[in-house]
Amino acid sequence: MTAAPEGLRFLAAVAEIPLGGLAFTYQWGPFPAGGVLVRTAAGVRAWRNVCRHLAVPLDRTDPGRLATPDGRHLACGEHGALYRPDDGVCVAGPCLGARLRPLPVVVRDGRAYLDETALPDPLAGWGGP
Repeated sequence: MTAAPEGLRFLAAVAEIPLGGLAFTYQWGPFPAGGVLVRTAAGVRAWRNVCRHLAVPLDRTDPGRLATPDGRHLACGEHGALYRPDDGVCVAGPCLGARLRPLPVVVRDGRAYLDETALPDPLAGWGGP
């Protein structure tokens, strides 16, 4: 395995991202944080693993389960919010119209990386639900 380019953290080979998404953790300034990596027709996307209704992980009630059984939507197990994986918009549930917070993801040579140099400063107020 080759080392990740500077400032990029390897998440997964694109071909190995499961239909329902892949949960991952990362360091966000001084805070541990969670993300969701998805592969869509629009490409690879990454979102903070935080519901926009309440600031809880999408998979808090069932760790690792991030999507509906058919993989069409990311799903919050807490209150049933459904999000489109390609743009993060909530299409059903208590936060209808809200959008998951994007994370900077880069794809190189079939591998997905989190661009840690492009993460916003968590102390600058970006981190609300």
